[in-house]
Amino acid sequence: MTGLDHLLGISQLNRLYERSAIKGLTKEVFAARFVEIFELKIKSPLDLSMRIPQHGAAIVVANHPYGGIEGVILASLLSSSRSDVKILANQALKIIPELADFFIFTNPLAPGAKGNAQSLRACKAHLGKGGLLVLFPAGRVSYPNSDGQVTDHQWNRIAGSLAASTRAPIIPCFISGKNSNMFYLMGEIYFRFRMLLLIKEMLKSKGRTVEITLGQPVLFPPFLEKTQMTTDIARLLTYLQAPEYQYQWSTYQTPVQLPLASPQLAENLQAEIIQLPDEQCLLRYKHFEVYYASRAQCPFVIEEISRLREENFRLFDEGSGLPQDGDAFDDTYTHLFVYDSQTKAIIGAYRMGQTDNLLARGDIAPLYLSRMFDFSAEFINQVQPCLEMGRSFVIASHQRSFHGLLLLFKGIGAFVCKFPRYRTLYGTVSLSKQYTPLSVILIEQFLVIASPQVKAKKPFDLKVPADIQHYLANHPNDIEVLELLVKQIEPDGKGLPVLVKQYHQLGARFYCVGIDPNFADTPGLLLSVDLPKAPERLLKLYLGHGAEAYRQRHNG
Repeated sequence: MTGLDHLLGISQLNRLYERSAIKGLTKEVFAARFVEIFELKIKSPLDLSMRIPQHGAAIVVANHPYGGIEGVILASLLSSSRSDVKILANQALKIIPELADFFIFTNPLAPGAKGNAQSLRACKAHLGKGGLLVLFPAGRVSYPNSDGQVTDHQWNRIAGSLAASTRAPIIPCFISGKNSNMFYLMGEIYFRFRMLLLIKEMLKSKGRTVEITLGQPVLFPPFLEKTQMTTDIARLLTYLQAPEYQYQWSTYQTPVQLPLASPQLAENLQAEIIQLPDEQCLLRYKHFEVYYASRAQCPFVIEEISRLREENFRLFDEGSGLPQDGDAFDDTYTHLFVYDSQTKAIIGAYRMGQTDNLLARGDIAPLYLSRMFDFSAEFINQVQPCLEMGRSFVIASHQRSFHGLLLLFKGIGAFVCKFPRYRTLYGTVSLSKQYTPLSVILIEQFLVIASPQVKAKKPFDLKVPADIQHYLANHPNDIEVLELLVKQIEPDGKGLPVLVKQYHQLGARFYCVGIDPNFADTPGLLLSVDLPKAPERLLKLYLGHGAEAYRQRHNG
């Protein structure tokens, strides 16, 4: 009996309880004293009150690395901000009567056990009164998976169910740490040993540093009707808070920002545009006109486009630092631009490489993206012409309005109607370093379908959190879910880049992410669009009356 008691640590816990004079304390004081007695060092990258709403129903979901102390730690931390904290907890914690009022007890090892339904009703009632509820949806302590990573058991759908039924936001909470190797070894022998050894592990926790990271509150949208899917997204968001995944961009020597070149004179721009052949005006809308031209035709216009590119790329930390963003490819590529005849200014542009005009004898050096990627002949179809798209921008004053980007895409549509030999568009979407590396990982994992036809010369190469792969193995790579995840990861709450969503709607295939050494080491997401196979409504939107003839030409 003495050996068993030594193994379980019950008497040792009782002696600590009696010696510490904590018997009969209020729950808040007891929880705070527990943290002091065990000399727990709580580390958090930000003030938890910044993430926890000060009033109203909310659900904190957390991983369960220790199986006990994390519940007391969260009780202590959260009760300093709110007085209405309740934690759905293992009934084994009834051994600490001072904390009982913090808990709604349940039996996680027997989901259908008598009393569990009552626990669920109590959770709903607490949220219904506007309370703060803490859940450990795994229902049991974390353990090593097949890869040796200590992680939670599959989460119970209770988190998604409660969020759906109460419309309470979910706040993901990651708790760092793990138990002893002996604990996991005994659990391998018989899984219930984990429960028996939890007191001993609690006693071993003295002096631990526990890092707690809270994500932003998530109010799950109605399209996530499946509560297990909601739960699994909440789990993914929880594990993505782990400190090991908070990658930083490698240090890039930001170039000295030279003053921008002087704007071109409005009358010079207008004079060049007026002399363009009529057929190079692709469309007109109100006082906006969309043209295509070469540098030889419009040197002042291309100089102004280069200046505007640099000005707008600097807003996203992508500028070269030079007075203009220009290179030798501007001499050989076709420039599509939107001109405001009212203000006599260019509001946006795209650079297009017509591969049938640029490629010769299998040499792809004349293509800008050949500096970023190794392409096979099949990718850049040297039999059928393609358009390499890049260097797009819309000036800052028009970015909040959709018409600038819409006119550019309508211009592309009008261009392929005029030159219907082009069916494939390819290019990169810049993933600005104003996005975190973790967001870029998410975009890559959700969207990229690797192909042997292309390889990045300088790949984006960071360890992918296993939890992302685990989620995608069980759920579709829905772009709406991706948008939600990115918004939660990004400190300023921004979603996916507009062009990523635009090309995704067109049915783009995404191949890989490469680093562009010629564009401030910015990650670029390579994609291609088989335009005749784009959704009919979008072809009609962008190609207008020419959509049907264009589709028939290519699809028969």
